[in-house]
Amino acid sequence: MRTLLINYEYPPVGAGAATAAQAIARSLVAAGHPSTVLTTGLGDLVGTSDDGGIRVIRMASRRRRRESATISEMVSFMVHAGSAVRRIVRSERIEGIIAFFSFPSGPAAWWAHRKTGVPYVVSLRGGDVPGAEPGLALVHRFLSPFRRQILRSARAVVANSPGLMDMSEKADPVAVHMIPNGVDTAFFVPAAPPRPKNPQPRLLFVGRFQAQKNLLWLLEQLAEIRRAAGLSFVLDLVGDGPLRPALSTRVHELQLTDVVQFQGWKDRAELRAYYQAADLVINPSLYEGMPNVVLEAMACGRPVLASRVPGNDSAVVDRVTGWLFPLDDAAGFSDCVRTLLTRPDIGDELGISARARAEREYPWARTAQSYLELLASPSPHSQIA
Repeated sequence: MRTLLINYEYPPVGAGAATAAQAIARSLVAAGHPSTVLTTGLGDLVGTSDDGGIRVIRMASRRRRRESATISEMVSFMVHAGSAVRRIVRSERIEGIIAFFSFPSGPAAWWAHRKTGVPYVVSLRGGDVPGAEPGLALVHRFLSPFRRQILRSARAVVANSPGLMDMSEKADPVAVHMIPNGVDTAFFVPAAPPRPKNPQPRLLFVGRFQAQKNLLWLLEQLAEIRRAAGLSFVLDLVGDGPLRPALSTRVHELQLTDVVQFQGWKDRAELRAYYQAADLVINPSLYEGMPNVVLEAMACGRPVLASRVPGNDSAVVDRVTGWLFPLDDAAGFSDCVRTLLTRPDIGDELGISARARAEREYPWARTAQSYLELLASPSPHSQIA
């Protein structure tokens, strides 16, 4: 099947959803299904290119930042994608479309379906689902009739975690399939034994610096742990985003300048090295879809301490492949950090189980095949009454 993936972000632009789109496209190509990606350009990164056999079409847009896009920039992509998608579907002889996010990618897939009859699947990613991000409540309310039309016209709607699936079905009367994200377990691997011992325990966060990731809270908790328990550690913050200035200010206020290291964005090989070197990977997010970072850390055999929210609680088996903590339990979080930093044997056992689960449950090839099966299904998804 010749597929078109529509996503307003694609590496090196974007984060988790960009990584997922690239991994699915690579798996499709490896399985003999030619794939094209329609995405956003950034600066001079525009036009058509080849990414390991994937035809990538980057359209000029208003996007200004690699790690995030404003609503107006998303609207710009939606308009440009809508004007180009019918031509691309015909010229590339597309037989099925995967739209990442109901907005801004969904309208282009819906338009292509209306004009050419090619079926599409909507892949929900988190912020495009009402209720996932409280700050978007008014936007979701305005978009509700359009979003529901897009979901109802799709061959299938997909969420990458049970929590996101439930949230979508509560907001919109359309059934949702669950297909988890995957992870490249041939690339993200544990460090070769014996794993080097860090002079100080190293904590790691990877992702966008935005409110969803709860990083200001994390800094406050780590400052308290350092003061109360006298623990010595280093926190690597890999990524960037709109909260970078606020985080820098808070680091100084909490007297963490000798603890927190801002590392910026890293390429895949560098990122793998950070995972392998970490004693503990922390994801304190307020909400998630299915976080690639957690799966990548698991594949590298490292323990993960994650907030008990939908998405995280699908990837992490509590006390087996990592630990989960309630967001309203700062004391519980502190206890987890102290235990995992002072008992590296526990972290090593969790990491072994995490690696095994990543290999067993999250191959990208299985994820890609699941999307193909939905696109090839003979009838649209059923709807909830």
